[in-house]
Amino acid sequence: MRKNKNSLLIDIGWCEWASFPALKIPAIEAEVVMDSRLSILNVFDFSTFKEGEDLMISFGVHPIQGTDEVEVYSVVPVKTRKLVNMPDGERDWCHVIETEMRIGSLKKNIDLTLVKREDSVFRLHLSPKAINGLVRVNPQQSYLTGQILSGYVPPAVFTDA
Repeated sequence: MRKNKNSLLIDIGWCEWASFPALKIPAIEAEVVMDSRLSILNVFDFSTFKEGEDLMISFGVHPIQGTDEVEVYSVVPVKTRKLVNMPDGERDWCHVIETEMRIGSLKKNIDLTLVKREDSVFRLHLSPKAINGLVRVNPQQSYLTGQILSGYVPPAVFTDA
């Protein structure tokens, strides 16, 4: 009896919760961008430095959409740099890292292109090519692997009036 390859695929929607243990990101919403070749993580406050022969990058991430209240900082080796076409038509050199990503029961090392653009609604744009052959994407559904922070409401910010 032959196993159906499709029965081994994990179903995901156009939006899913992902985590990156090595980056200390326990949860971040990912938009699955069907026509993208790159998986992009929006970062802030980044700098590079040498550690022995390795080029390292230190950066911050705001993993919760719509707020910069939660900050996570990471330091990892740079895998490479690549020239990326930005949505505004400009081209920027961006650092690429390799790290483990988890979505539901899926664990996979992927390349993440780090981009300094926090104006995007989603802080993580996931290319299906990064997890090709492991998932089946349903573009009409979301959170098929579960809701992690569905009830999260950022605390109100008080200012002196």
